[in-house]
Amino acid sequence: MRLDPRAITAADAEAVAQLMVRIAEDHPTGFELAASEVVELMGEYPGVIIEGGWYAGGLVAYTAVLPRTPVDGVHPFLFFGDVDPAHLGQGFGTVMLERALAAARAVHDQDAPDEKARFGTRALDGRADQADLLTSHGFTLDRHNFLMVSTLDSLPDPVLPDDLILSTFDPADSDELRAAQNLAFRDYPSYSDIDEANWTPFMIKGAHARHDQSFVLRDPARDNAVAAYVFTHEYALAPSGEKGREAYVAYVGTLPDHRGRGLATNLLAHTLHACKAAGFDTSSLDVDTANPTGALGIYERAGYSVRYRQDNYALVE
Repeated sequence: MRLDPRAITAADAEAVAQLMVRIAEDHPTGFELAASEVVELMGEYPGVIIEGGWYAGGLVAYTAVLPRTPVDGVHPFLFFGDVDPAHLGQGFGTVMLERALAAARAVHDQDAPDEKARFGTRALDGRADQADLLTSHGFTLDRHNFLMVSTLDSLPDPVLPDDLILSTFDPADSDELRAAQNLAFRDYPSYSDIDEANWTPFMIKGAHARHDQSFVLRDPARDNAVAAYVFTHEYALAPSGEKGREAYVAYVGTLPDHRGRGLATNLLAHTLHACKAAGFDTSSLDVDTANPTGALGIYERAGYSVRYRQDNYALVE
């Protein structure tokens, strides 16, 4: 019996969510969604391609391809995917990856044929099977990321500067906050600017966005321009695998003119106190192990510790 791959529909969302749970019970992926979040991903993110692989009547594999806007001559794509632990070693991952690559290449040929295509994905540290699959298809090891977790115990006391104004995330300021995010990470390795089409479903419309636990520091001496920010989300399934409510810190940034003042450290501490007061049990975030802004140290000082590492792989054509 062969794998039967096809496009995922809204009717398959519960099956996808159940598959992700089975995978997460075996190993973390950092991409575990509830059925409602699968539907949201399918309906809100531009150009997303989600396929499933069925075997013996059940869903045993999935891939998700998220195209991003070309920038600086590169057309980036994010890949996610995995196979039911009960069906490893049967070649299903190979079938699904090759289909995902073919689908992404078709989008690239149509939308940005004169740009380079960059396909990026991750493999869990220590999973030789995942690493071998990727390298056999031309992917090379790029960077490493930690998933870090805080139990919200013994939080540092924040010291926010008197010359800046604290506020929560206001959707009316969406374009300004997106521009601040892109400016703060402009020099980050392999960073691609986030366009409105991807920002809006993730930061504004997403059911996971927690604007009341997302904070912005503004500089009144510069027309209230953004100085620093922390944006928080909450997913149905905690990325750390912990029980209870988990505040996932999606973005932490300090604008170039305000660096060196400890703004990120103190604003993150303020955010974690607010999350604890709002009833969250844990917090998690994802960080590049070699983040040039020193983010790893900021998170450690805030009480986060490493839960697992993922290795980033890239294929550029």
